[in-house]
Amino acid sequence: NEPTSLLQRIAEDMEYTDLLDTAADRADSTERMVYVAAFAASEYASTIGRVAKPFNPLLAETYEYARPDKGYRFFIEQVSHHPPIGAAWSESAKWDYYGESAVKSKFYGKSFDINHLGTWFLKLRPASGGEELYSWKKPTSSVIGIIAGSPTVDLYGTVEIKNWNTGEVCILEFKPRGWTASSAYQLSGKVIDAGGKTRWSIGGRWNDKIYARLTPGFETSFEPTAGISKAQEAGASQAFLVWEAHKRPSGIPFNLTPFGLTLNALPEKLVPLLPPTDTRLRPDQRAMEDGQYDFAATEKNRVEEKQRAKRREREAAGEEFIPRWFRKEKCKITGEEFWHPNGGYWTMREAVGKGAMWENVEDIF
Repeated sequence: NEPTSLLQRIAEDMEYTDLLDTAADRADSTERMVYVAAFAASEYASTIGRVAKPFNPLLAETYEYARPDKGYRFFIEQVSHHPPIGAAWSESAKWDYYGESAVKSKFYGKSFDINHLGTWFLKLRPASGGEELYSWKKPTSSVIGIIAGSPTVDLYGTVEIKNWNTGEVCILEFKPRGWTASSAYQLSGKVIDAGGKTRWSIGGRWNDKIYARLTPGFETSFEPTAGISKAQEAGASQAFLVWEAHKRPSGIPFNLTPFGLTLNALPEKLVPLLPPTDTRLRPDQRAMEDGQYDFAATEKNRVEEKQRAKRREREAAGEEFIPRWFRKEKCKITGEEFWHPNGGYWTMREAVGKGAMWENVEDIF
């Protein structure tokens, strides 16, 4: 295991939220889609070199991550154990990003595939006014090279991002790695307007850089951007740099990113504010981070057995687990079910900051 939770892995989606801020500031809806697509692809750069398994969340485990400097806050709760589902919601002045982490894995002998079942939604509030709803499913993650002893993370599959208000879509193709290193991490895509015409072309590598250019026929409305010189250096005529991965310093344990390192930080002033279910307070994971591996293993067995005992207790009483902070709703636009926060978490969090105590939360650690 690496000393992170799967809940924190989902929080790593938030590393490049500046792309969503930029999208909201763009006047043209198809250009907004370019930045939304880059955001949807950006989260996978953090997986490079990370093949250690994160901790499986316990039922009712939670995690919060607030960035006042970036203008957003994120929260996730493990709402189901069988099947494992984490319900996440993040919000800022310009957007809400939310969805469920639900995966199905399959071992093929030489590789291990993780299929992402949950739908992710983005409510974007453009500076020009109104609100737009986007949705997509994540591509398949694959760990290859297991037999050879050099496991590597790869992605493959087609991701369709839809703007439900304008009818525009973006098709992203994550190409499976071939035999050569040059074939790795390739991404291509296109933004199609409501009339079915390709407006933008997208290309690059999801571990490094993503470029976009107006498709021939639309150059007249093309305005050079600050990134065009970098794009031309890369040989992408009339293209501009949409996204570039942050640098990864060497020597960080478990190949975590600098952003990932911030997720398990536990400043003294934060401790009394967190609910007792927060991942940062999980004893086995904290012991793993501190290098107390034997104690971590003992604690992991203890908290998992505690979870099993609680499940048996509920079953004997004929009770079902009810998430504390989320409720399931149906999207009126897409018709899909999704998890919506009940509004209680940040309200109670604020009250705790004024001296109140957390109420009606599970004792899971």
